Amino acid sequence: MRKILLIALLSFLTLHTSAQFINKSEFGLIVGGGNYIGDINPNYNFYNTKLMVGAIYRYNINPRWVLRGSLLFGSVEAEDSHFGNIRNLSFQSKINEISATCEFNFFDYQTGSKKHRISPYIFGGIGVFVMNPKTLIKHPLTYETEWVELQPLSTEGQGMEGYYSPYSLTQISIPFGLGVKFSVNKYVCVGIEWGLRKTFTDYIDDVSNNYVDRLELLEWSGELGQAAADRTNEIKENTYNSAGSMRGNPQTKDWYQFFGLTITSKIPHKNKCITF
Repeated sequence: MRKILLIALLSFLTLHTSAQFINKSEFGLIVGGGNYIGDINPNYNFYNTKLMVGAIYRYNINPRWVLRGSLLFGSVEAEDSHFGNIRNLSFQSKINEISATCEFNFFDYQTGSKKHRISPYIFGGIGVFVMNPKTLIKHPLTYETEWVELQPLSTEGQGMEGYYSPYSLTQISIPFGLGVKFSVNKYVCVGIEWGLRKTFTDYIDDVSNNYVDRLELLEWSGELGQAAADRTNEIKENTYNSAGSMRGNPQTKDWYQFFGLTITSKIPHKNKCITF
């Protein structure tokens, strides 16, 4: 008899917990744009905004606090030529991000509520993103224009004796921002959101430190690495930067941002109870 009562109690608690979990959960999509701020685009702006899309999950602890997980997929790019910079560097990189954040609603909010159906909010947390800077360049051997990955080319001497180690293509970010959400009906929430990502890398654009001696770089990463590291000669023939001269600014890290829509929905669910 005790075993039967224990099994019945555990079953009830499991069903109750599952119902509570589902009732407080929302799943949805993120659609918007994003761009990067760094050595090639040093000022905060909306330069070269690219499409970003993703998925979002919210767990509403109470009307004010929300736990959230999200996936974000997009790309960023920039070119010195857009700013008249004779350095003539350019890049394009994917940005694939997974993050865990916490939202705080300024007003009591609940999707499906007629009384608490709108609220501005702020959010912050931690994320991990994958990047892979590339550039479009004429290969010095084949003379064919092609996209090449920059990290393996050690454009600033990464991996060479006396220089930094190669940078990782997987990095940590701190996402934070603000938004406003609105309950459209019993199940659907629509929001407008803007958020910055503070990163701990200066290599989203593959630009950070100084120029490397051209002969040393040629020996280390070949003619393609040498050509990608210093592209001034493409604008001024036979003009190259001396070793040790500034290529980027290592005192500042790269950032990226996202702005757009979030659309989430509660899962229709009816509580089940057990009768004895």
